[in-house]
Amino acid sequence: MSIKTILLGSVAALAAVSGAHAADAIVAAEPEPVEYVRVCDAYGTGYFYIPGTETCLQISGYIRTEVRFGQNVSGDSDVNFWTRGQVTFQTKNDTEYGTLTGVITLRTNADNATDQKTTLDEGYIDIAGFRVGKQY
Repeated sequence: MSIKTILLGSVAALAAVSGAHAADAIVAAEPEPVEYVRVCDAYGTGYFYIPGTETCLQISGYIRTEVRFGQNVSGDSDVNFWTRGQVTFQTKNDTEYGTLTGVITLRTNADNATDQKTTLDEGYIDIAGFRVGKQY
């Protein structure tokens, strides 16, 4: 046997004993799935949990438009456009005294898209049968 054969054999035996492997594949950790919107069905349809809390939120509203025709219905014009938009934010949360409810409703009226007026239509807090604030 030659020295070359002995050296190659000893290197192969040492590699087998030490557990040396080819380059291991890098395995990336999978991120945890995150629920950005969770449905809250405790108070009816349309509610979802505010992230990081146990408070349920419902956002609702509508847009209404009217067109009126007639002789001088709007000063110089025979056509008048009137629009109303409303959005309501309602939150609910269980407490030891019952359900805590908060409501804010904003309403905007516009006449010919120039005379705009936004008002707080209702805004109140309700708990254990007591309501404080402005109610519609």
